[in-house]
Amino acid sequence: MAPGYVIAIALETAGLITLALGLILARAERRAKSVELKGFLRSGQPVQLAPRTAAMSRTRPGPGHDVVLASPAADEPQLPSEAREALRRAYPRLPETRIAAPAA
Repeated sequence: MAPGYVIAIALETAGLITLALGLILARAERRAKSVELKGFLRSGQPVQLAPRTAAMSRTRPGPGHDVVLASPAADEPQLPSEAREALRRAYPRLPETRIAAPAA
C-alpha cells in the first residue's frame, strides 16, 4: 500500500505546482495587459486603435437580431434614446439591429 500513497502524494504535488504556476502566469499576463492599456490611454491615441484581445476584423458580424420593444404611446415622437446614441458613438462599427414589430 505504501507505493500507492507515494504515487498519490506525487500526483497531488504535481497538480498543486501546476496550479500555482498557472496562477503566476495568469497574474503576469493580466499585469502585462494592464501596463499596455495604461500606456495606450496615456498616449492620447483614438480609442479605435486600442489593443484588443480578439481582433474585431477576424470576427464576422452575424445577421441582425430582432429586438422586441414595447410600443410607445401614439402621441410620443419616436426619437432614438440617449443610451442608443451613446452606444452608436462608442461602437461605430457595430451592425444596426432592426426593431421587430410587437407580437399580437
